[in-house]
Amino acid sequence: MAETVNKCLRVMRLLARRADGNVSTVFAIAAVPLILAAGSAIDYVRGSRAQTDLQVAVDGAALAIATSSVTNNAERMQIGYSYFANNFIDSALKDAKPTIKIDGDVVTVSANFDYPTSFMALAGIDTMKISGYSQVDGGNDRSAEVVMVLDYSKSMTKNNKYTRMRDAASRMIDSLAAAKKKASLKVGLVPFSAMVRTSMAAEYVSQPSATATWTGCTQDRQYPWNVGVKTPDGSAEGKWGYLDSNNENASPRDCDAYAAANLDMVPLTDDMASVKDKLAAMQPVGNTNIPLGVEFGWNLLDPDAPFTEGAAYADDTNKKFLVLLTDGVQTSRQWGTTGIRSVTNGNDNLVTLCGNLAKKGITMYAIAYDVTDAKVTDLLKKCAGNNYFEASTSGNEIDTVFKAITQRIKRNTLRLAR
Repeated sequence: MAETVNKCLRVMRLLARRADGNVSTVFAIAAVPLILAAGSAIDYVRGSRAQTDLQVAVDGAALAIATSSVTNNAERMQIGYSYFANNFIDSALKDAKPTIKIDGDVVTVSANFDYPTSFMALAGIDTMKISGYSQVDGGNDRSAEVVMVLDYSKSMTKNNKYTRMRDAASRMIDSLAAAKKKASLKVGLVPFSAMVRTSMAAEYVSQPSATATWTGCTQDRQYPWNVGVKTPDGSAEGKWGYLDSNNENASPRDCDAYAAANLDMVPLTDDMASVKDKLAAMQPVGNTNIPLGVEFGWNLLDPDAPFTEGAAYADDTNKKFLVLLTDGVQTSRQWGTTGIRSVTNGNDNLVTLCGNLAKKGITMYAIAYDVTDAKVTDLLKKCAGNNYFEASTSGNEIDTVFKAITQRIKRNTLRLAR
């Protein structure tokens, strides 16, 4: 459209430069349709932009109503009107309101407006029709798999951060379970510090096991296995079970301490009561190994062994989410490209993991809890982008953050029908 307008203006300028009478007469006659053509293009662009903005506002209003915890329909409708008013701002349509209908789980928001024209009005066309339609069926939403990767390093005992985190996470589980009326919800837990304690088939672990199933503590696999979810193929590099020999896992921070602190990983399950009970029993111990937590969080969401509870990535009726919370800098060493272990490798591996998660369509939320160190916040921002949050220990900030993430998960699993 901009190209059409520019061509018209160039022709008009060219004609205007001719001074003889015949050209002036022709110019006067030609100017009107040229102006109308150029003006119509401008009106069309304005109308198209308004149409796009209208549909976005209608979609958002429907989702805002559907994800609200309010049960009174009059109040729910007001939520939709407020959302629309705050997100469809056009000087040509002041105080415009959509039509909202609520029928049980089904929310419908529609809008049909006459958008006023400027130049086209000279030809008798005073308005353009713009419309938007959106429907959300809360009883037909997508299933969700949510893995919480939670920092249980010793620093989480300060100001009772781990209990605040635990309570907020538990309320998140309740809220998501209440929202999933017909679609399934599975939740998993990865409590991490320097190590992760878990159970898996003994063939995937380098530590000896007297039984077919190994239970114990591990740090990361060799690079590049530690930035992916490939099932171990029998090689030593691909197996878990490595424990750093720099004494960060020595007593009183050894695997027995992790067991005593109930820091056992919980694979995806639909037994919410069991998840909450296990979450309530966990206690902090040890150092901080953020990418290790993310690595295992991704493995829980991945459908292949050693954990097979996750749905296939191609299943469009299901959405996968990873919620990461940490309160400090990386202190544990990890394998990297140079074949040695270092903290720098750990930071680099975290960024790589985040990128690989995104490629698989997994939505990641990152929370910097009581963190001011830019080494941490910059990494988490790079990982999560617009899904990055910060929370201090004051007031109910961590609860507010978990509620915000809960709302985003609800919105991302609802189906829009037009």
